[in-house]
Amino acid sequence: MRTRNDSRRFFALWLQLFLSIAVLAAAAAAQKLEIRYTVSIADAARHQFHITTEIAGIRESQLDLSLPVWAPGWYVVENYAKNVGRFTVTDAEGKRIQPRMLKKQVWRVPTKGRDKIRVDFDYRADVLGLNQAKIGDDFAFFTGIQLFLEPLGHRNNPSTLRIELPAGWKIITPLEPAGARNTFKAENYDVLVDAPVLIGAFDITEFQVEDKPHYLAAYPAGSFSAEKSKQFTGMLARTIKAQSAIFGGLPYSRYVAFYFFRPAESNASGALEHLNSYVAFAPAGANSTPEGLIGTGSHEFFHLWNVKRIRPAEMWPYNYTRENETPLLWFSEGFTNYYGVLSTYRAGITSKQQFIASVAGAAAGVENTEARNYISPADSSVSTWLGYDTPLAFGISYYTQGQNLAALLDLSIRNDTSGKASLDDVFRVLYNEHYLRGRGFTSEELIAHINRITGRDYRPFFDDYVFGVKVPNYEKIFSYAGLRLERKQQTTPDFGFATRPRGQGLTITGIEPAGAAAEAGLRVGDTITKIDGVSPFEAGLGGSAGKTLNLTVLRSGQEMDLKFTPKSRQFTQFILTEVDSPTPEQLRIREGWLRR
Repeated sequence: MRTRNDSRRFFALWLQLFLSIAVLAAAAAAQKLEIRYTVSIADAARHQFHITTEIAGIRESQLDLSLPVWAPGWYVVENYAKNVGRFTVTDAEGKRIQPRMLKKQVWRVPTKGRDKIRVDFDYRADVLGLNQAKIGDDFAFFTGIQLFLEPLGHRNNPSTLRIELPAGWKIITPLEPAGARNTFKAENYDVLVDAPVLIGAFDITEFQVEDKPHYLAAYPAGSFSAEKSKQFTGMLARTIKAQSAIFGGLPYSRYVAFYFFRPAESNASGALEHLNSYVAFAPAGANSTPEGLIGTGSHEFFHLWNVKRIRPAEMWPYNYTRENETPLLWFSEGFTNYYGVLSTYRAGITSKQQFIASVAGAAAGVENTEARNYISPADSSVSTWLGYDTPLAFGISYYTQGQNLAALLDLSIRNDTSGKASLDDVFRVLYNEHYLRGRGFTSEELIAHINRITGRDYRPFFDDYVFGVKVPNYEKIFSYAGLRLERKQQTTPDFGFATRPRGQGLTITGIEPAGAAAEAGLRVGDTITKIDGVSPFEAGLGGSAGKTLNLTVLRSGQEMDLKFTPKSRQFTQFILTEVDSPTPEQLRIREGWLRR
């Protein structure tokens, strides 16, 4: 039988133990390693970087070092450790320490009795792509995700980065300068690895937005004229202001837009967002115009809010060692599609007609896809890792699905609140209650926020259209803004292949069985360099259904000519027009939705 005094002594001992553990935990949390990274070009001819990682202040008996396997925003496992060579660990006296590999990208270093170590390795950088690194004749490009080891358990440690430049080369990165020449700082590992670095010969255009410096970096030098750069940065500045107005200011001190005016050398083409920057590939020459680039710029810039800061719970924090599946990419990517178009409209760059046409086009894009009857937006988000940059046998685009759902939700929220709230309010709640509090959001929390804003239950909307495959009542929802929906049947070319820009043409990444491409003898991996004698980027193919085209194809280094006749398919076009006599409520909703 335990007496009252025994209980008191037990409680006192328990409290003392608890406080001791708390003190030790606090001390461990307060421990900060000194981490310094140095990057140089070890062998330009062999496309090799040399990376040095110096770590001091070690108190553990062993330290695990990990290199990421994927780049956030590009949902493909790349296993960057496959590019690592000559991995060497030494102590403060320069003596070799033999690490052990625990996983394909994790090295365990015995550090008992050692408070400092140095890690050196070479990194093969021979592919120019959004999620890859490249050393060329007059430039080098990488993102920290490919090169920098993470001391596991020290994710929040600050670090510094020094870049050793070849003579005559310059540098641009969104990382903060650290004082010394070509030296930068990062407040934690996530910031460090989410920052691209471009060195070499390129053009820089600086512009100010809300008293903060912004930069357009264009490679190759001279590929985008000073006049075009000035026009584009003016458009981008207006778009940034329109987006900043939603959230009440810009959450960074500097921002960089990186543009490569040449094709990517892998499937990782297009554009990719980062914390305080984005990287994009664009056509060379006259095909690149400010008007043609601003849509991508607006989309990628909005990502700095949506997915870089407002993140699904499954990606908070990022797990760099494996796939991060989430059912919310329809929101992270698709809603960014919507706001990319909405922002250029609000900035006065695109017209009301263009914005409304984009809304109609997204709805048509969804409803003309057979797979939408089987695959929900939430499921397609989870399965993106099966083939993010290569075509699936059967799939939908959560970009288009999400863009469509964003417009429907925006109009529904405006209708349910008589124009007092909108999708902007949902984003503000997510930013303030999730990002600023250091946490991601779940689907359930998203529904709860919308319910609270509207005073209505949006569970059926999500069950039907997000987790399910029901067709929305477009006529009803578009009528909230006094818009009439018309469906029109059209004939459009069906090429029977999927492509991505690469090199000087379009590389085929997928072939539809029994389609036009298969019948013409085209294969996956072929690169179409000419169509009827002109670049595939300049060929007008809108009316090519049933017409025989002459293709110049590069296959395994050999050029050949093929005859190709696109087939045709029926496409239901969606057209939105304003009703002649809207009700006062419809007019209120429409004017709020289209207010600049």
